[in-house]
Formats: sequence, C-alpha cells, structure tokens
Amino acid sequence: MNFELDTDAIKAAVIAWFMKWKSTIYTFIWGLLMALAVICWPYFDSKEEVEPEIEKVGLAEGCIKPNALTAEDKKFASVAWKYFENNYQAATGFTNSTDGYPSTTMWDTGSVIAAMVTARELKLINAADFHQRMSKMLSSLSTIPLFDGEAPNKVYHAESSQMVDYGNKLAPKGIGTSILDLARLVSWLNILSCLYPEYHDTAMQVITRWSYCRTIRNGQMYGFSFRKDTTKVVQEGRVGYEQYAGAIFEMVGFDQRVSKSYENKFRDTTEIYGVPVAFDKRDAATKGANNYVVTESYVLDIIENGEDPVKNKLMKNIFNVQKKRWQDTGVLTAVSEDNIDREPWFLYNTIYVNGDTWATIKDDGKDFSQFKSLSVKAAYGLAVLFPEESYSKKLLKAIRPVHDPEKGWYSGIYEDKELSFNKALSGNTNGIILETILYKMYGTLKDVCKTCGKPLAFTPAYAEKPENLGKCFPLKMMSKVSGQAA
Repeated sequence: MNFELDTDAIKAAVIAWFMKWKSTIYTFIWGLLMALAVICWPYFDSKEEVEPEIEKVGLAEGCIKPNALTAEDKKFASVAWKYFENNYQAATGFTNSTDGYPSTTMWDTGSVIAAMVTARELKLINAADFHQRMSKMLSSLSTIPLFDGEAPNKVYHAESSQMVDYGNKLAPKGIGTSILDLARLVSWLNILSCLYPEYHDTAMQVITRWSYCRTIRNGQMYGFSFRKDTTKVVQEGRVGYEQYAGAIFEMVGFDQRVSKSYENKFRDTTEIYGVPVAFDKRDAATKGANNYVVTESYVLDIIENGEDPVKNKLMKNIFNVQKKRWQDTGVLTAVSEDNIDREPWFLYNTIYVNGDTWATIKDDGKDFSQFKSLSVKAAYGLAVLFPEESYSKKLLKAIRPVHDPEKGWYSGIYEDKELSFNKALSGNTNGIILETILYKMYGTLKDVCKTCGKPLAFTPAYAEKPENLGKCFPLKMMSKVSGQAA
C-alpha cells in the first residue's frame, strides 16, 4: 500500500496548535530567559577588578616566597589600613600625619609608602587604586616647593602641598629640613622601586631634585633650621636614629662612615637594671639636642636595613631592659615617641635621655611623666622581632584591644590607669604596624631588594643632566656603576 503525506494538512494542523497554545509557549520561553539571566548575571556584573598591565608585584610573582601570616596578623593589617583609607588627600596623594589633620612630613610620607606597599601585597587595596594613589603622591613629591631650593621642608599642608610650620600655617620660606625624615622617605622609595620597578624612574626624579652639598658630608648628615630669616646647618641624628638613617644613605651611595656605625666616637654605654644600653654623648647640655634612646629606631633599622652582630646585641638589650623594668615594677614597657590625645600632643617616652632613665619629655625637655605610656608600634615591633619570648606575648595581649576597627590603631596605653588608652591616631603608628607585617611576610627588606627588582642608584646618567650639576651626588656610587658598565 502506498501512503502519501498530506503536507498541507500537517502544516495547517501545526499552525492551528501553535495559535491555540502560543500564549503559553511565549510565557515559558520568557520565564526560561529570565531564569538564565538571574543565574548568569553575577558573572557579568562582577565587581572584581581587572589587574592593569602596570601591576608587576615582583614578590607575588615568585621572587621571594612569603611566609604565612596568621589570622591575627591580617586583622592587625586591616585595622591599620583603615587609617590610610580615612586620611587620604586625593588632590595631592598625601595622607594626614594625624587623624583628620591635613599636615604631613617626609618621615610620615615614608610611613605611608610602607603602608601602601604592605596593603597591596595583602590585597587590601586593588591594583588600580594603588597605582592612582602612588602616582599622585610621587607627582606631588616631584613638584613640592623645596626649602632654600635644596631639600623638602619639614612640614607640608597635606591638601595643598604648600610649605607650612608645625601649626600648619603657611610658611612661604619654609622652616627647615630634617635629613632623618628624608632618610625614611628614601628608604621606602627604594623598597617601592625594588618591589614595583615601574616606579623606579619617578622615585629617582624625587630624590635627584634635592641638593646634598650641605646635608651629607664628612660621613655625617645635616639638617636645616630656619629662624629669623637665617638658615642654620646642624648635624642631625643621635645613636639609634643616626645609624638607621646613615645606613639608608649609604645604601644609595653616600659616604656614611660615621653616621651608620654604632661604634662611632659619639657612642657611650650606661647600665639600666644591669643591662648595657647604648646612648649618644651629644646631649642637650653639650650640643643642644636631646639624645633619646627609644625602641622605634632599632626596630626600623633591623626591619629595613638588616641584621648584624653589633646591631642584634643592641636590639636585644633594648628588649631586655624594658622587660626588666616590667619585672621590677609590674608595668608593661615598650617606649617610643608618640602622638598623644591631649596637649602637648607629642611626647618622647624614653629608656634614656640626657642622663635620665624612663623620662617622658617634650622636645624642649619639659617633663610630662604624668603621660608616660606604652607605645603600640613599639610593643608590636618587639613582639615580632622576639616571637618566642613570653614577654612578647604579654605585650601582644596588652595591645590587642587598643584600636578602633573603623579608624586604626591608637598610639598606646597610658601607665596611669585612670587615663586608659592614648587614643591618638597617626600615620606613623599604623604605617609601622603594616611594615612590620611586611617584614613578617618577607624578612629583612634590604635583602628583598638584593633579590628583587631595581633599587635606587645615582648613576652617571642622572648626574650628567644639566639640572643636576652641582648637587653633590655620591661619586662612590657613580664610579661603581660606571665600572660595572665598563
């Protein structure tokens, strides 16, 4: 039998069925599309940032394998980073030195770079924001007015980049230069260049703007003091901070045979609780400058510049003498200079100064023992450098609550129980906490620079530029680089 399909009849039947059920079919298809949209939309609307090509995190790409951080390390870091999120000045790229107060120094700017580098390594800031902030800051550092046309002023307005005094009032001629502050800035520009070589050239632009003829000579460092329209050149640095800064300037090629040595002719030793403590013989009585012995300089010197037998012994003594005071008095001790949350706003809590032990003074020498305190950044630094010590664990326990989770780490804890926390918030405290965490991740930062990236160097190419003639760049480094090139 032969069957022939009636295609016209079939088409008519299909059309009739579709016309009868088309509303239901449309509803089904629309629902299916909506369901797919709901499922797939998060992939199209993701907030995940795409890493720009400029991002080259040398360490993260395997230059040095990071040490594992604990959950507490990450919490310390995230709290510290809050300070920098809250105090950033978009117009200049600078960050307020203290919470809500638009003033900054070159020391504190070094601490900001430390904070930003650590935050980026921990991915607390994305690549695009890191680049935008760092580029803006470096641009400002490349254009800020210089004191006497030679070097950065001691203080700048964070919103305008103008030179100001310590009261944040405009000072068109400036108030002088701190070479120790510049050393900290140079240290972190160098570390930035090592870890992120794309910033090397801009960092070199910053430090080749300065003249070094009056600030670094005869193996020592000098700052400027400006009063009554007169600039006075003064030797700067005492045992501790002098060696920290001297090692930094030697690293970029300058002769620092006096300043970098902990065994120079200016060092002396005193015993406190039976512990030998190094101090500088150049004190307020003989040279008109305080010879503070504090924790911070030694911690930073090891974290950034590395260890050696002499330095390690001095650092251990700094730790032990403060532990001994706790054992003798029951008062947890980790002292440094800090902002405070009341007048006079900034004090030096010392192990030794001008012949006195455990003094708390203002820079003019006035006593403020009523505000003696434990420093959070000093306590954290000691705890990280001596992790196996039971005293370190006590320090960590004491400082854990000393913060505002939305603002950052406070400066410290007053020894007077009625005063409780010193709630001053500063870029230096939070920056040092972050750089100490970077040290936990990668070890001594000088060694990282040897392994990774492109450190700063005064090569002949910079010295031969017409605008750099007569700036007294370090010949030692230039001849070394020239010799290597040959």
